[in-house]
Formats: sequence, C-alpha cells, structure tokens
Amino acid sequence: MKRRGLLLTLLGVVAVVLVLVMFSRGPGNTACPAIGYAGPGNTACPAIGYAYVGDVELIFPQEPVSVAACFEEGCTPAAVTKNPDGKWLVPQSKPYLVPPVSVTSVYVETEASSGARIARALPIVTEPTGEYPYGRKCGGPVRFKPVQVPLG
Repeated sequence: MKRRGLLLTLLGVVAVVLVLVMFSRGPGNTACPAIGYAGPGNTACPAIGYAYVGDVELIFPQEPVSVAACFEEGCTPAAVTKNPDGKWLVPQSKPYLVPPVSVTSVYVETEASSGARIARALPIVTEPTGEYPYGRKCGGPVRFKPVQVPLG
C-alpha cells in the first residue's frame, strides 16, 4: 500500500508542476480556464456567434414612389414606409422575415417617380461595431451597412 500511495503522490506533484508550467509561459499567450490552454502564441476564443437583429436601411439614388421588401429570394415582399427620420428601414420581423432565414440579402421591389423599376435581391454587407469583448482576434458583434438600391 505504501508504494501505491507514493506513486499517487508523485503523479499528483508532476501534474501540478505541468499545469504551473503551462500557465506561466508569459503575457503573449492567452489561456481560458473554461476551455483549456491555448498554447504558446495562440488565442482561445469562446464559441460565440454574433447575430445582428436590427433593421436594414435601404438607400435610393432618387426618391421612390413605392417600396416593398422582404428577406431572401422567393419571399413575398411587403410595403415599406419611410420612418419619421426620412429613412427606409426594413425590420427583421414579420411580414418581411419568415423564419428560419439567415439574413444575407434583401429582396426589393421599387418604382421611382421617373418610372424606373427594380425587382431583385441585393446582398447585405456587415461591418464590425468596434466592440471586441474577447479581443480583436476573436471578432465581435456586427451591424448591417446600408443597402444601395440602384434605380434605372
């Protein structure tokens, strides 16, 4: 029984020394105790996905007479009205969005006072908000850039 106790004690000491060596490698390393040691020079990022649920702003080269929109091709466009600030905003809610949809494009049908019409899906581009809760290497929340709607 003495040998077994001595072996267990020795293994415990070795394990503690290894843990201390791994976590004392210097400030250039990032380790997250919840997910383990990232290794020298590496960053351990949490598995978080950021979804933007705000409105999509539509920008027109000339004032439209009518606007209808929805998210993704094959959807049924609903009328969009200008908000009090003079912006054309499409909310990510019914009737514009019918889940499950990953919002990557907006389908727009519009007519300008000149008679020009458009009916097509336009890509939605994201940009970072500038917030990086876990550091720049791990990314952070995003927002949608305004969507330019060509007329003519």
